[in-house]
Amino acid sequence: MSVLPLQKGIIYGPIKSKRLGRSLGINLLPCDKKVCSFDCIYCHYGKTEIKTIKPDNIKFPSVSAVLNDVEKALRSDIGFEYLTFSGNGEPMLHPQFSELASEIKRLKEKYRPSVSLTLLSNSSLAGYDNITNKIVSIEFPIFKLDCGNESTFKAINRPVNELKLSEIISGLKQLAKKFKITIQTVFINGTLTNLNQAAFEPWLAAIKMIKPAAIQIYSTDRPVADEKVKMVNNNRLNELTQTIGQKTGVLTQAYFVI
Repeated sequence: MSVLPLQKGIIYGPIKSKRLGRSLGINLLPCDKKVCSFDCIYCHYGKTEIKTIKPDNIKFPSVSAVLNDVEKALRSDIGFEYLTFSGNGEPMLHPQFSELASEIKRLKEKYRPSVSLTLLSNSSLAGYDNITNKIVSIEFPIFKLDCGNESTFKAINRPVNELKLSEIISGLKQLAKKFKITIQTVFINGTLTNLNQAAFEPWLAAIKMIKPAAIQIYSTDRPVADEKVKMVNNNRLNELTQTIGQKTGVLTQAYFVI
């Protein structure tokens, strides 16, 4: 099964999302290559072509182009409940992300105040205050945390070398003190898994340290970058929901494969 093609423009969708209903995506990344700080083995866009935390000499969509396309979408008759930073990699890698978050919030309030501005982030920039302070503009910030120890993190998320999971967890902890953040976790089985005790217990410990407002868990139901990745079934996800809620005290919701 082949992976999904990259998004070919700034605005895409609306996508019928299990978590967000009708979500209109905002792609701040290039349309001809995947640019990300991770190369997750389960990514439905396939392998990361440019893996970086410092995206120099990469042509991103201009601020004016992004704002123009977002305004057109907001003024159109397209129906959607969420306007979501997502796309072909990590949205916050865009060098003008902070400005874009503020301006898109302004446009959203002007044309469709009932729509929620959402961020889907891999958390790699969670410790960068100059970027994450602008999360105040985003009503529903969602941050990835699939692992609680460095070895599982490197095996599943395959980050750039300079990223350390301990620093990401520390950044998420500080963010959770200032904003109501949601943690999203993809659980997988197969040759590599984050469900065995050696991986799951450190993840629980990290959640207790971060203290997010909520947790969203799910598994893979799309093509993935590595065929060895196996989906976690709905019964196991339901069991995990109960366990996580009981052990962390954080509201946890599973999104099942239909």
